[in-house]
Amino acid sequence: MALLLVGELKNYYRVIGVKLPEEFTKHYSSIFSSSVITGELKVYARVHVCRVFNEEGDVVKEINENIEVPVTGFVTIYVLDLAGVHFRYSIPIGYFLEILLISLIVESGSKRGEMPVYPDEFRYLISPSAPLKVSNLVEGYARVLKELGGMPEVVSLLSIVGLQDISADLSEGLRRFYSGDYEGSIKFFRKVVEGLRNVVGQTDVFEEKRRESLYQYLSKAYHLISNFGEHAGTRGFLPEARLSRDIALSVSRYLAEYLRLKQGG
Repeated sequence: MALLLVGELKNYYRVIGVKLPEEFTKHYSSIFSSSVITGELKVYARVHVCRVFNEEGDVVKEINENIEVPVTGFVTIYVLDLAGVHFRYSIPIGYFLEILLISLIVESGSKRGEMPVYPDEFRYLISPSAPLKVSNLVEGYARVLKELGGMPEVVSLLSIVGLQDISADLSEGLRRFYSGDYEGSIKFFRKVVEGLRNVVGQTDVFEEKRRESLYQYLSKAYHLISNFGEHAGTRGFLPEARLSRDIALSVSRYLAEYLRLKQGG
């Protein structure tokens, strides 16, 4: 399903990024080998960058972005190349990044394949150098996800079929929901429903009658969720957040599965 990773942003020779845990690279030893270091094999990771913590463990930024980044090998270590994130958001070296690692992409010549990370389970790894405040915060969130069976695979499936923005919003909505920020989660579930409606309005994976019915359903769902929280005279509590989550998850899965079929997945 995914690996939730917290690592320190460092400068590794010519790469600015976060080191992949040895436990993870050993698990995928068929990918992380000398072929990566010599350049015979190119590896990329699809990640969702969540929060940024300073050296004291305070949250200083929430990024909420799904991106594909290169993985660079240096003799015995492998690094997620996050230079783009570093410069785009002015994140200082030595700060800590919370990253959801969704899938690995391998290129060999003209061939390119993508595989989900830990497809049947959810794991989390936190750098030993992370402040205690960060460890406590992230571990609490990770335990909840693990008890629930992990981050739903639909998050990675949305990314794989090219709906990275919707995947990012769904991931952030789930993070906020399971952290108890119900009104905050509703805002992102509403964005997911809006994004799905836009995709349905343009896709040709459904016959016209079903596409129109699904579009109308999403339009009404968007209107309903827009009345939950963060609006004048309205509030969003757990029941509203749960309903918004269930709508976002169910339609995301339904649409992503059909898009995957169309793409030959």
